[in-house]
Amino acid sequence: MRPLLAILVLVAILLSSMILSSCSMDGFLFNADPLAEYTLSGAIIPDTSRIEVSMASDGETIYGYYVRQPDSMRVNPHPVIIYHHGNKDNLQLYWERIELLYTAGFDVFIYDYRGYGKSTGTSSESTLRTDARAALTYVLSRKDVDSTQIVHYGFSLGGFPALYSATALHKPKALITESVFASGEALVQSGTLLNIPGSYLLEGTFDNLAPIQQRTCPVLLLHGTSDAFIRLETNGQRLYDVARQPKTFIQVNGAAHDNVPNTMGTQEYIDRITAFIRGS
Repeated sequence: MRPLLAILVLVAILLSSMILSSCSMDGFLFNADPLAEYTLSGAIIPDTSRIEVSMASDGETIYGYYVRQPDSMRVNPHPVIIYHHGNKDNLQLYWERIELLYTAGFDVFIYDYRGYGKSTGTSSESTLRTDARAALTYVLSRKDVDSTQIVHYGFSLGGFPALYSATALHKPKALITESVFASGEALVQSGTLLNIPGSYLLEGTFDNLAPIQQRTCPVLLLHGTSDAFIRLETNGQRLYDVARQPKTFIQVNGAAHDNVPNTMGTQEYIDRITAFIRGS
């Protein structure tokens, strides 16, 4: 048997096995790492500038951290970035990204979805929406937050709750997406390189195309040209093409799925994020 044909047959057998055994990619999509306690670096964000938060979310408890600039209690509060993280591990993995946004001069709220870190329960498409609502409700409840200065930032899987928040829940100041998939189907096809309906392998549609067309706030899309997990051409480019104005697309040359800030250069990344948010 020719090598290419052998590979295609093997892929078909594996996919058939998944379908027939009622398996799905949801277990891989939600790659959570539960924790009893968080251990976060204080090198850039001191303990005095962060607070651990617990929130009720439809019968479950989700946890997060609110990071505050030293002068955030002033009359004109800083813009607040709600950071919706990716599918791996928990908020500890993304702490360096929160440090970058803090260094840029923003208040930041990052939270763990159900089953991630200390958060209870199990995540799904519907619970991502519920948890995003709980996160926004908390941020809006803070007296030091200006409701017109909220920015949603979605990385990878986090693009789904970020887009949901920016359309179904309120109109934020701005929206940022990084390495985000267009839909569950596009995600499946990026991973398999085969034209397989997403419904065969995922329990939800995870549609980001409809909300990015519906949103009216400014949006900045970041995507690496070498992202082999969520390919730029069928995901980031597609989202940008259907999005209404105002919109900005930065294709980061040579960046893979999870290293956009480092590939850009951290100062360049901070400058671009700052200019976009302050100018929105």
